Amino acid sequence: MPSTHLTIGAVARRAGVTVRTLHHYDSIGLVCPGARSESGYRLYSAEDIQRLHAVQSLKQLGLSLDAIAATLSGRGVTPRQLLAGQIAEAARVQEQARALREKLQFLEQAVSDKAASPDDLLEGIRLLETHQRYLSGGGSRQLLARWRRACKQWQPIADALERCRAQAEPVDTAQVQLLAQRWMNVAMQVFQGRLAVILEWARMHREAPEAALHAGLAPALIGYLEQAVALRLAALQRHLTPQELNRLDGTTAPAWEAFAARGEQLLARGVPPHAKAARALLGEYRELAARTVRHDPALAARLAQAHASEPLLAQGHFVTPALRKYLDAVPA
Repeated sequence: MPSTHLTIGAVARRAGVTVRTLHHYDSIGLVCPGARSESGYRLYSAEDIQRLHAVQSLKQLGLSLDAIAATLSGRGVTPRQLLAGQIAEAARVQEQARALREKLQFLEQAVSDKAASPDDLLEGIRLLETHQRYLSGGGSRQLLARWRRACKQWQPIADALERCRAQAEPVDTAQVQLLAQRWMNVAMQVFQGRLAVILEWARMHREAPEAALHAGLAPALIGYLEQAVALRLAALQRHLTPQELNRLDGTTAPAWEAFAARGEQLLARGVPPHAKAARALLGEYRELAARTVRHDPALAARLAQAHASEPLLAQGHFVTPALRKYLDAVPA
């Protein structure tokens, strides 16, 4: 037997494939041994082995056997088109893997360390499905993680709201409105100023009590809070379109809270409006106001009109009427 011809067993060993694989390639006409030994065994020539190597190389690119056959025969797409298609397929597979990893990490985070039964895992899967149903934009795991990290900020507010709810405090009172605004400020930080996501998050907790409980919130408290927030949103919506509302930069909330605290200190100390500290405070106020409307003068005017026309908005704002009057008295 010439040294350039090999038996199927020898080819399988050298190529690192199984004999069964070579039989399959032969049966579909992909790599067919073209010679025979004196005793009738089919043999692989150098050209056959070269074709096998080509098949193996193309398989490493993720091509199907049909695509490999078409490529080697010169039929179908050009090499450039073939590579473009494989790049797109690789991206699709990568995205599938990313999405699967996101789901698994959500479940790892959602399932308690004490979970010991399949029911615990199934409960986590139901929670995942709930999040996916309401938060179609993805990122549920990151949102849940950020919410938990912000617990020290929102838990005292939740406790105060629960006391108000237990005492049947009307949601339009100054105390409840201020707490509602503080809650929204925390939510704006957690959800990076995306009002639409916050509203969907709240709707999910209202309609799926298991999600609220998992996040550490009583469904009754969520309903009470939503009533208070709805009043604030309704007041704003009488002056701003939904698009304008979404344009407002909610991430400035911590800066507003800190600003108001400094302003109240000036008031408490009796610092006159013409003092340097008061003028600096006014400059900070103007800069914060500009940042809140993303430096849009038209939006600034509409927001100012909303606050001037809606007493309820003033009740829940960190800048109290007394502080606003003080700022108005500061010389420009």
